[in-house]
Amino acid sequence: MSGWKLGLDGFVTHFMVSGPQEEPYFNEAKDKNQLRYEAYLRSVIAEHKPVGETGEILVGEKSRLNEEWKYYYDSGSCFVNISTFYSVMRRIHFDIATVLETSSDIDVMVALWSYAAVDVYCNGRLEGALKQPVYKPIQKKELTLHLKAGRNLIYLACENLGVRDTRSVAGLQILNHKDEIKVSIPDEACADAAAVAEAFLESARLESNKLCFDSPAPAGTSYTYRYHEEDFAKAKIPAVWYQAEGKNEILLENGQPYVTVKVVLGKLELKRVFERTEQLVPKYALREDGSAFSFEENKELIFRRIADVMSESRGEKFGFPISNILARKHFNDNSMDDERLMYEMLEMIEERYDCSDFLMCGLIRYLHNYPVEGAMKERIKDVMINYRYWMDMDGFDGMCFWSENHALMFYTCAMNAGEMYPDEYFPRAKMTGRELHLYGRNKVLQWLDDVEEYGFEEFLSTVYMCVTFAALINVVDYSEPEISKRAAAVTDKMLSMLALHTYKTGIVAPMGRVYRSVLYPFDQGAMALMNLINPKLPYTFGEGWLGFYASSHYPIPEGLVKLMEDDVETNYTTGNARVYLEKNDDYCLTSVASPREPFTRWENETLKEDVDITTHNFTKSFNERFHGTTYFRPGTYGYQQHMWYAALDGEASIFVTHPGSTSEEGDMRPGYWHGNGVMPALKQQQGLLGGIYVIPDEHPIGYTHLYCPECRFDEVIHEENWIFLRKETGYLALWCSEKLEAHNGMNFNCEQRAYSKNAAYLCVCGGKKSDVSFATFKKRAKETSPSYDKESKTLTAQEFELSYAACKDVTQFL
Repeated sequence: MSGWKLGLDGFVTHFMVSGPQEEPYFNEAKDKNQLRYEAYLRSVIAEHKPVGETGEILVGEKSRLNEEWKYYYDSGSCFVNISTFYSVMRRIHFDIATVLETSSDIDVMVALWSYAAVDVYCNGRLEGALKQPVYKPIQKKELTLHLKAGRNLIYLACENLGVRDTRSVAGLQILNHKDEIKVSIPDEACADAAAVAEAFLESARLESNKLCFDSPAPAGTSYTYRYHEEDFAKAKIPAVWYQAEGKNEILLENGQPYVTVKVVLGKLELKRVFERTEQLVPKYALREDGSAFSFEENKELIFRRIADVMSESRGEKFGFPISNILARKHFNDNSMDDERLMYEMLEMIEERYDCSDFLMCGLIRYLHNYPVEGAMKERIKDVMINYRYWMDMDGFDGMCFWSENHALMFYTCAMNAGEMYPDEYFPRAKMTGRELHLYGRNKVLQWLDDVEEYGFEEFLSTVYMCVTFAALINVVDYSEPEISKRAAAVTDKMLSMLALHTYKTGIVAPMGRVYRSVLYPFDQGAMALMNLINPKLPYTFGEGWLGFYASSHYPIPEGLVKLMEDDVETNYTTGNARVYLEKNDDYCLTSVASPREPFTRWENETLKEDVDITTHNFTKSFNERFHGTTYFRPGTYGYQQHMWYAALDGEASIFVTHPGSTSEEGDMRPGYWHGNGVMPALKQQQGLLGGIYVIPDEHPIGYTHLYCPECRFDEVIHEENWIFLRKETGYLALWCSEKLEAHNGMNFNCEQRAYSKNAAYLCVCGGKKSDVSFATFKKRAKETSPSYDKESKTLTAQEFELSYAACKDVTQFL
């Protein structure tokens, strides 16, 4: 082959990768300030050992890391992204190799992008480096590669600290001589096969009930419907693969929303995952006549679904069984080996896996409700006494203590565990149980004080509100009356907020933290809570957190169904955010203000020299640094915050983001659809929402994209810079200052991109009630006459005006 062209914006997109090589990591240094401690670990983790002689770099052969070299394929990506989640700390090495071909000697300027520490070699010579890993934002290093005529081996030696969500990402962007460079891979013998397999996969088109290709499938092509299993027991069962060799199209089964196509040519293996958006539909639990079950009947159905899952999958390596065990105990169900699962769970708590506080919280609930005797009783006591209940206690691990949900989990666990063993000594805490109880109680009170005053930081999170719900009902059920009463009131508030943002068949809400389920409001985790409240709504599994509720006496407050169903136009504050919501029979529009009206944000105490790190205020500040701010301002680096939605129901929704990743592979925060790389300016008023997205040179992704699943709407019209959408009596219009271009990644006919670092959007909402007809609405939308001045960064539309002024938030650099 003659080599591949450079990708979008000059990125190199063809690589071979070896690793990740993962090994246990321990460091004897100690620091009660976990923020400072992990920053220190990142500063010392990279060894920068010279690469030396690499030998032949061949697919399937071992590298200097003693890991196999693989051809890296990730459809549409500009980066090598092997990010994943580490429950315990690891030292990570991975190597990346590519070949740049040129017809003459040239000096090429490149930008190296990575969160890892990276040494860059060109033909064996070290040309530059990123010295240490960072958590966020991504690092950029410009350097010069001295290319010779012919093939030039570019070798990236990468090192990282594996702790929780770990960004093992690297990209190489060519800044000049772009037309003079072609890309290949070190294994020349595999290059042609890789090109054939990649061209085949890239030609894919999802059409109704089939997946079509431009050419017959190569030898070694197969496909599977397997993607993700909620039950870890099922996740361990090998996937069933169906042969597709020689086929130009694959007929797809109904009810199968995911299909993965794999091409194996010798030692070469390429995969591409497709998501059939129209096959992801709301799930209802209704009687045969279509009527809803009663609250009590539906509650039992919820518990049964949780009980039938052996253990909630936490990826490919292990499961968390406690919610499932609690649900089975509710039914006195002995059909599964729960004793074995309990012992496995205790081992994970003892080894202090990240999120083991979830298990501990469930274990405490179990002990409050069910007798335990003999060896199990002693094992539980030993594990609970030796647990690390806070980050300033003795121990070395990668647990996250500081997020809003984790903090309450740890606080209530300390309070309850100490109360259970008042006279025992807890060596990591250096406290008796009685002292630990008072310690945890004080922290719980501080947490409640904060949320009562400021509201939730992880506001409306359809993932983390489920976790916080489980922690709160432990406080409700196992605390003294006054604390229990306060916790119940906070839980009421949380459910009321979610109910307020429930629109027809889904939760439509901006969120403090979110994951990819943001694409499907009807299928988000917190819909499990909304279905509990209103059995007419779609249900979700919600990671099984309602297993905790099977033994709780917390009463669901009255009036929540009315909140779901009533029209509303309101705004309110939570954390540092101001949330806007307008919902009626025709549409729902909701957002956060960016920037908010002038106000004083709460002070981040991690920026102060002398500060008491033992308070919840410090923990909350710590969380803002790691998990993103609710102080929404344009130009601020984003994390998992979701900033706006326009919807006609829980299926037909749209939004725009600046992606934090160029593909859906890898565990990234922000990701391709969830969160924003850089926050926009946003303003909402009376059925209108304007957004301005300006991407700085310090961020590698130079486009924004609209999520618009066309299959969810009854009518879709593309007209110049407008998209007009109708579903039943609701209407949406979306205008962009740039020409939108369709892109098909994991989903088809769902994405429109604006290839500009400076773009504005206007969303107009309406419906039959106010506009009489779709044609009338289209005319009204166009008459807003949106205009965007790139120089002044000002969007106008009749009386609507929004300007962009970039801000820098020092709390978002780690």
